[in-house]
Amino acid sequence: MDGFRWDYLENIDTPNFDSFAAQGVKVRYMNNTFIPETFPCHFTMVTGLYEESHGIVGNYMYDPIFNESFGLSTHDSKWWEAGEPIWITATKKNKKSATHFWPGSEVEFNGVRPAIWLQYNETIPFEKRIETVVDWFANKGVHFATLYFHEPDRTGHKYGPDSQEIKDKVKYMDGLLGSLILGLRENKLWDSINVIITSDHGMASVDVDNKLVDINDYVPANTVKMVPRDGAVIQILPEDGQEDVVFQALKAKENEMHATVYKKDDIPERYHYKNNRRVAPIVAIAEEGWLISDKPKKYSKLHSLGGHGYDNRFMSMKPIFLAHGPNFKVNYKQESIESVDIYPLICKLLGVNAAPNNGSLSNTAAMLKANE
Repeated sequence: MDGFRWDYLENIDTPNFDSFAAQGVKVRYMNNTFIPETFPCHFTMVTGLYEESHGIVGNYMYDPIFNESFGLSTHDSKWWEAGEPIWITATKKNKKSATHFWPGSEVEFNGVRPAIWLQYNETIPFEKRIETVVDWFANKGVHFATLYFHEPDRTGHKYGPDSQEIKDKVKYMDGLLGSLILGLRENKLWDSINVIITSDHGMASVDVDNKLVDINDYVPANTVKMVPRDGAVIQILPEDGQEDVVFQALKAKENEMHATVYKKDDIPERYHYKNNRRVAPIVAIAEEGWLISDKPKKYSKLHSLGGHGYDNRFMSMKPIFLAHGPNFKVNYKQESIESVDIYPLICKLLGVNAAPNNGSLSNTAAMLKANE
């Protein structure tokens, strides 16, 4: 469930989530990776790798060796092959896998695909998606499947995380969870399948009218070649020989820009972000609620009241994690886990050896029943 902030469950009436947690595991919040946005964080969850390791360092990015840019419809395997997603790990071990949407699920990895995969089509109703995945487990012999919804992210962007609209959408998502539980029960699968409900990131309130910085006001003319991404984080590729000029110009105006500016090599280690060629030479991270762009008019047109991509330490960026099934304890609560821990956890549940990853089974061991 995209953009499902951890505290939505604490502030909004969600009886199906509450029941799910009471019968299984609820982690108060999940620590996700930097940058907290859809493609990088989703790929981290299914590979167990930090963004600098799996190479999907943003929804939009530029690769200097390919001399190409990446976007939401890029499925060329050369962009993705640094990580091995769980559906590939499982398939290679003869575990039948299926994907009902997920960033990277339309990509062929070294000639391997899951047994069932679908081209992304957001017009497919959420209820239909649930019916399809339940049928896969009931009648198609599937061992593992992904199920993706673009809400409540879409609503959070449009109306903000504190809006009545987000409350209504979260209640709708709670109803969907009820439909999933009912479908599993009707097919006598509820007690035999492990279900993990999680998200990629949270959501912060933004103000495009008063908290939007135009990067063009701060860099000298003709010094910037490209801005591969903007928003809560802006990445800047300077013209040849202009890196220091651009950096010094921005560094001198950090306070005015409401941002922290780094040369790539100086990005703090805690972000696990700088060691990839797709991270631009200069990166500026905005204060929470601020946006930085080279094309600010596009934000004014969107009229967004919610955004993400900020420092992943911010509580507003943290998503949910819940689990239920034969391998999980009942009514177990834990403060936090790391998003890189999900991949090794699923590998353990499937009984397959994990590919090299940055996660740890020790962080999820306590939520599993004894001898699991």
